[in-house]
This record gives sequence, C-alpha cells and structure tokens, in this order.
Amino acid sequence: IAVELTDESIRLADLPMAKQCTVILLGNERTGIPPEALEIADLAVEIPMIGTGDSLNVSVAGSLVLYRLSGLI
Repeated sequence: IAVELTDESIRLADLPMAKQCTVILLGNERTGIPPEALEIADLAVEIPMIGTGDSLNVSVAGSLVLYRLSGLI
C-alpha cells in the first residue's frame, strides 16, 4: 500500500482492515514515493487534510495507516 496522493488513491477511511501481511510504502515528505515504487504498489491511499499543509510527518502518516489497517478505526 502506497501512502500517496494519486488519481487512483482511496481515502484512508475506505481502507479495509489488513487480512494478510501488508507492506506500507511511505515517501519523502517533499518528493513523495518514487514513480517506480508506485508502479508496483497494489493500492494507493490518501490521508485527507484540512488547511494549508501539503503533507504529514512520515511517522504520523504511517501511524494513521497502521492504525486503520489494524481495524481499530
């Protein structure tokens, strides 16, 4: 799962709970995930934000996705 804003990204709230081992790709806060890594991802997920920020700290983004994948939210 790539945590990146793409044309095909699903919203974090729509991400289903993980039912198998899952790899999460987190990119650089400025440049994101490299295109060649995005090509091999099965899914892209975006974290909706309100305000003027363009990205979250990578540890915050990863934590949100892991929490969602665990099925706790």
